[in-house]
Amino acid sequence: MSEAKTYHGRVICKGKVEGEALVTRKPLSLMGSVLNLMTGVVELGGHDLEGQSVKDKILVYDTDYMSTSGSFGLLNMVQIYKCGPKGLIWREAHNIGASAAIYAGVPAMDQLREGVAWEVIKTGDWVTLDADAGTVEVIAHR
Repeated sequence: MSEAKTYHGRVICKGKVEGEALVTRKPLSLMGSVLNLMTGVVELGGHDLEGQSVKDKILVYDTDYMSTSGSFGLLNMVQIYKCGPKGLIWREAHNIGASAAIYAGVPAMDQLREGVAWEVIKTGDWVTLDADAGTVEVIAHR
């Protein structure tokens, strides 16, 4: 078992969750033309997460882009279709993503002090996102 490493960041939406990380260094949108809102699968052609599901993952990415409808996209995935991520970690939260997390009640953080999110967290790592305490604990996947 790998040793857990703890990182500290800015809280966007409180709560505590744990799960497997799904990580990209690219920006992402939480709207329907990028993600299938009924399955949680990334459908944006050419994106490095294309074909992968965000369902029940701790989604780690750069920031949000495109339309404010991404806020409602996450809300639909989480509350209606039950296929959204458990938690969100950004390099830098955009107000679209931040409001999405708050509306949907998804624990979320950004601005990790100890490094860029995708450099300290890799896909497959086990992550405990404690946005009540402002910490992210990572156990590296082997």
